[in-house]
This record gives sequence, structure tokens and C-alpha cells, in this order.
Amino acid sequence: MSDHEDQTEPQSIESDLTVDCVKAVDDYRGESISKWEAVSQISAAIRSATASTDNGQRASAGETYLAMLDEHDRSLVDAGTRGYQRVEQRTSENDEQEDIFDGEVGSKHSRLSRSSSPSSKRHKFTESLYAWKIQEEIAPTTHSPNLERTRSMVQNYTADLKHALWSLQSAGSLPPFPKSEWKHILSGTAVNLDAVFSGLFSTLSDDKTTTSVGDFDLSVSGSRPSKVVQTHGDWTIAWTSTSAAILCAFPHRAFELQQYSEYILQFFGALPYSHSKVINLDKAIRRYTGEVKHIELSEVGRFRHLEARYLQEDGAGNRTGTHKEKEITKSNRRSNEVCRQWNNGVCNRKASECRYRHLCANCRGSHPSSECPKKD
Repeated sequence: MSDHEDQTEPQSIESDLTVDCVKAVDDYRGESISKWEAVSQISAAIRSATASTDNGQRASAGETYLAMLDEHDRSLVDAGTRGYQRVEQRTSENDEQEDIFDGEVGSKHSRLSRSSSPSSKRHKFTESLYAWKIQEEIAPTTHSPNLERTRSMVQNYTADLKHALWSLQSAGSLPPFPKSEWKHILSGTAVNLDAVFSGLFSTLSDDKTTTSVGDFDLSVSGSRPSKVVQTHGDWTIAWTSTSAAILCAFPHRAFELQQYSEYILQFFGALPYSHSKVINLDKAIRRYTGEVKHIELSEVGRFRHLEARYLQEDGAGNRTGTHKEKEITKSNRRSNEVCRQWNNGVCNRKASECRYRHLCANCRGSHPSSECPKKD
């Protein structure tokens, strides 16, 4: 068996585990199975996929999915207590698009009829005067066929993003994914995995508040994600869902996404107590590739500078390093005078926090003056 097959097999098993467990959660939410059946299915999937794993790791893997079941129960209780009723009335398919996808500000008088698709006004422009177009003609950049295809599809989607999102609603089969994040998928920009992770816990539709201001509707997206990706397990769940959504719009990127997933997972294994560093590295890489547009996620050799920034203890993206620097700077401003309160036994600060030295006032030893052997 080749090295590549050895690396791919664990990833395939972990992906199947995630799919089986998420399906059990979705079936429980849809009242297809009882909570006991959902727990049994999750337990069986974890035991089958982690035969060589100890009980502690299995319990850790199962806690995330059990939390999803409990979150659903709490949502039902809260909804019943408040007498919550959700009523949605839409007059056209375009109204639905504006509510579901981040339409921001739209005119009431410019809405389309039920049978028409969204369109946007076009302004005259001279593309040949774009500075970047001139540069590309002078020094053209060669990309891989895979990246060229991605760039062409992104250009096509973003030429009329509203229409692309409108068309997406009528797709026959879509993976479970937050509607607010589809625009990032089609635009080739970084997806918010916290929003994806929160969406897997939520049992309600994406919330949006619409306020009328004169002839305009001001739509404001819901609050920040209620769940945050914090561990290797959280990241795997969110990334599996995101990968499925990316492949829906870019089917040719399967190998690229698999390579990137293996790249990130190796850091989770190498840094078992620093998952936050790996999660921050992932965010930085996806933001970086989404901005520069000429690098694939599988080109892991292009991310060495980000690895240094987010994984090294003194990296610029590491908060711990910044905190230590502040402590060093603060300690350099300490006085050389001895602490009188400490010598009198009344200083309540630690030696590292006190502005003055915790030394003997007589001999500058490490004992208070009351215990000094040289005192008169």
C-alpha cells in the first residue's frame, strides 16, 4: 500500500464517522428516531471507527454530538415557553432571495416578479484601463489547470452573484450548510467555520431582521455564531460540512480539499494541547488564499510564513508570545528599592508582581528583615 493510501484511509474513516453521527442528529431533529436511538447510533459509529482508541478519546468524540441533541431539546423547551411562532410570508421568489441571502439594502420598488430572476443594473466601463489587466498582459501568470478552472467559475458566479444565489435555491440537492455562507463559497473567499459549526447545532432557520427606512428595506443578519470551533473534533465537523458545500459549487477541487485536510490534521496530532493555534492557522490560510486568488489550498509549501506566525511560541499571531513580552517590559520598569511592606510582613503581592524587591532591608538577602541574621 502506498504512503498516500495510508494517509487517505484514516481521513476517509473519520469523514464517514462524521457523516454517520451528523445523520443520527438530523434524524432525531426530524423526529425520525428517538433520542435513545440517536445516542445508540452515535455510540456504534464511534466504536466502529475508533476500535484502537481508548475510552477517554471516545468519550471526547461523543460529547460534541450529544451536545447537539441536548441543544435541540433546549431549543424546543425555550420555544414552547415563549409561545414562539415563526410565520413567513413572501410575495415573490426575489423577496425570498433577499431574506435568505445577505441582500443588505434593497429597494421595495425594484423587486422582481415571481417568474423572473434577479438582475442588476450595468454601468459602462473600460476593462482595458484596469491596471491589473494591463499588468497581466505584460507579464501573464501561469496557473495549474485546476486553479484556472476555479478562477473561471468564481468569475462566472460573481459576475452576477445575486442570480447565482437565486439559482442555487432551486438546486435539486444541497448539503446542509448555512445560507449566509454560500456567498463566500461562490466568491472563493474564506468561510466562517464558527457559523457553520453553529448552524449544525441550530434547529431554526437563519435569522434576519428587516427594518423599513423610507422606500428601502434594511436587512441585518443574525447575531454572531453561538458556537465556536475550539477543538480538533469541532474543526473536523465544520470542515466536513464546508468541504461538501465547496464541492457542490466546484466539483473538481476534491483532491485539493483532501490534501489540505490532511495537512491541517497533522498539526492537530503534533500539537495535542495547542488546538487553538492550529485553528488560527487554518483561518489565516483560508483567508490568505481567498484574498490572493492564485494559490490553491493544496500548495502547503506556500504557507510556511503563516506556520511560523501562528504555531511558533513567539510568532506574531501567537497571543501567548505577546503576553510574555508585556510581562518582560513591565518587569524591566521595577524599582531596585526593597519593599518595606514585605519586610514588615504586610505586602500581599507576589514577588513577580510587586514594583519593589522582596529582599531584606539590612543585607538584601531573600529573607525579611525580621529574620536577618545580621540585624543588631
